[in-house]
Order: sequence, then structure tokens, then C-alpha cells
Amino acid sequence: MSHETTSNIQAVPPLLSVQGLHVEYRTRKGPVRAVDNVSFDIQRNEVFGLAGESGCGKSTIAQAILRLHKPPAHITDGQVLFDMTDVLKLDKKALQQLRWEHIAFVSQSAMNALNPVMTVGEQVIDVMQAHRPVHRKQARQRARELFDVVGIDPDRIDSYPHQLSGGMRQRAVIAIALALQPELIILDEPTTALDVVVQKQIMEELKQLKDEFGFSALFITHDLSLLVEFSDRIAIMYAGEIVEIGSSRQIFTEPQHPYTQRLMGSFPTLHGERKAFLGIPGSPPNLLSPPTGCRFHPRCDVAIAGLCQEVHPDLFTVGDKHHAACHLVTEKDRDFQQS
Repeated sequence: MSHETTSNIQAVPPLLSVQGLHVEYRTRKGPVRAVDNVSFDIQRNEVFGLAGESGCGKSTIAQAILRLHKPPAHITDGQVLFDMTDVLKLDKKALQQLRWEHIAFVSQSAMNALNPVMTVGEQVIDVMQAHRPVHRKQARQRARELFDVVGIDPDRIDSYPHQLSGGMRQRAVIAIALALQPELIILDEPTTALDVVVQKQIMEELKQLKDEFGFSALFITHDLSLLVEFSDRIAIMYAGEIVEIGSSRQIFTEPQHPYTQRLMGSFPTLHGERKAFLGIPGSPPNLLSPPTGCRFHPRCDVAIAGLCQEVHPDLFTVGDKHHAACHLVTEKDRDFQQS
């Protein structure tokens, strides 16, 4: 490959670029910064995973991308660039055009996402007619086709959400998300409430749909085993910050941050030697008053005394497009350079 061709490939801007994002929840006791200076890119046709414990800021980021927050949540700083346009600066009309047409959202609770007094077919039709001048008969036929694509009998188009199983409701939400063939789909823990068999089925179907429709995805979950299998790249969040980011292979085989290592050690492998679960003692910090230095240090058994408690670590390059925010990583690099 020529140098010119390589440069052209590298010059292609990402589909989504989140830069220096801050989101606060304003409470009587003070501001809670749920997302603190978060930055990442999602390329075209890429699945980007976001993982971490409950309350680390994953869903807050998802809502910020589409500006779905309501008070007391406020985006206080940063940029959300979709196809080079800052979503945070769009007026109401432009924002409505962006939603579903270009960025779709699949939430973790399909029952809450669906209108209980409308049939699931009507909800697919509603999305299509809200954005495009399509005749109702055509929209209904398209809805039947989408139901077939996501694994629902098209004859269930006139069913109400409560008449469908949990897996079928989740598939219906995915059908709505696919209705306008958006470039990006945000999957916010889309299989959390489902049993493991249905989880596997839906994730396999999402893989096939991605190949067929060519969309990018932001896949949010606390289940790293699902994330590693489905994602191209992964960011690990802790207490509102990204502490590690790399390819799924790097995160799976070479996790650098102690938090990532313990997350990876918290689920069993089906093959190879048996290993003891690492586990993570304690609980995430109160973001009203987060710890000084590295926010993970109160739970970290390898923290460097006098450093991790006092100095906040920046994301440090540890490999090809692999970064970790950990003083242990920088200390190893310094020792290597001095040897």
C-alpha cells in the first residue's frame, strides 16, 4: 500500500467523536459529575464498546450523545461531533431530524421504551412517517419486513407490547431502530433483562444486521464477555472516567489497568485452565466527593503509596492505539527507558 493511500485512509474522520465531555447532576448537596472529561471516537462500520460497573457513567454518555437529558442533568462542557457536526449546538428541529434518522437508540428496558397503548407495528410506522413522506400502506409493509428481519413473525405487527415476550419486545425495539437505516445505533445494555439463551440469539442477530445494514454501534454493557465478542474496540469506565481503551483483543489478552484486569477476572472461561476469580473489593466512590489522585486507588491492592492517592493519572499509550490511565503503566515505562 502506498504512503498516499495510507494517508487518505487515516484522514477519514470518525463518524462520531466525543471530546472532553462533562455531564453533571445538580443536587442539593452539590454537583455530581457523572461523566468527567470523556473522549473517544467511533469509526464508520465499527462497534465501540463501553463497559464498567453500574453508576460509572455509561448510560449518561449515551443520553448525552442524543441530548436526552432532563434536569437535574446538565452537559457542562465538551463536544459531540456526528459526521463533523456538533450535536450540542443543534437547534430543536435539527436535533429531531438527527434522532432515529441518523442515530437510533435501543434502551435496556424494552417495556419502558415501547408505548403500551400502541401496537408495536404502529410504533414502527410512526417513526417512519415522522421523518419521511411515506404512505401508511408502504410503511406498514416496511414494518412487516423489519419484523421478519429481526426474527418476529410479521403477523405480530398488530400486537401490543404486553402481548410479546421480553425477547420479542427487544427485537421490536431493534426493528424501530433500523426503520430509517441510521448510520449509528446506540445499544444501551440491550440484553440485560433477558435470559442467557435469548441474549445470545439477539447478539448474533445484531451481528448479522450490522453486516447487512452497515451501521456503526455504541454498545454499552457491564458484561465484558458479551462486549469482547461483539466489539471492535472497548473503553473501560470507572467513576465517570475512561481508564483504559483499546481493541477488544488488547482488552481481553493484555488488560493494563488494575480495574480492567479485575473485571476480566470476574467471569469464568469455558476453555483452558481454571483460574480463581479476582473480584473487586469495596464499591465505587461517591462522585459528590471523589477520591484524590486515581479514583480507583481505594480499591486497588497494587496502588503506589504516595503517588496514586495524590496524582491523577492521564491516559498513557501502552501499545498500538491502546491507552491506560494508571501510574503503574507509566512507572513500568520509566523503568524500561532507564534500563
